[in-house]
Formats: sequence, structure tokens, C-alpha cells
Amino acid sequence: MNRDQQEKEFFEYIKEDIPDVDDQLFQDILDYGVETVEQWEDAYVCSMPTSIRVEAQFVEQLMDDLGYLSEESNVPDFLTSHIDWQEVWDCELTHDYTTIESQDQTHFFSRHF
Repeated sequence: MNRDQQEKEFFEYIKEDIPDVDDQLFQDILDYGVETVEQWEDAYVCSMPTSIRVEAQFVEQLMDDLGYLSEESNVPDFLTSHIDWQEVWDCELTHDYTTIESQDQTHFFSRHF
């Protein structure tokens, strides 16, 4: 299989997660170093509508997905409502994740792929 065919298949694979992927976003993903399905599976986390606090929203959602904010975690709502999720992103998670913005969407990627 030649390189062009591999890239076309990879592009189509990405469309399963990001239906509106365009050539520029695809090139940005390749430039980031994600060039295979295996790397994509390890790197891609999610996409969210771009906003001023998109990183904070991502962190809060990630913590919830990981179970840190579930009822079983016993962290009271009055505490979680005072967490500065942007500060958590800026101080802790920005080293583990990166973003690519495209078409009013922010796409989150793990740096460990």
C-alpha cells in the first residue's frame, strides 16, 4: 500500500471521531506526529466546542469520566463547585495534553502516544 492510500484510509478513520475533519485539520494532526491508527487511538481524547474556558470544561469532564467526581468518590458538590478547573489545566494537565483548534472545535490529544 502506498503512502497516499495509507493517508486516505487514515483520513477516513479520523472521520469516525471527527466527522467534519478537513484537509487543514488532517495536516495539523499529521504535523503533531499522529500518523497511524494506533497513534490516533492513543492520542485522540475528544473534541469540544471552542470557548474561552474549553480547557477548564475538558478537565472537569475528564475528572468526571475518570470517576473522581462520581457519587462514589464522596467529594461534596460544595467543594467541586469551587475548583478552578482552568488552574488544574494550566498547572497540571497542559503537560500531558495538547489542543488543535479547527472550525470552532477544540480537539484534545494526549502527548503520550
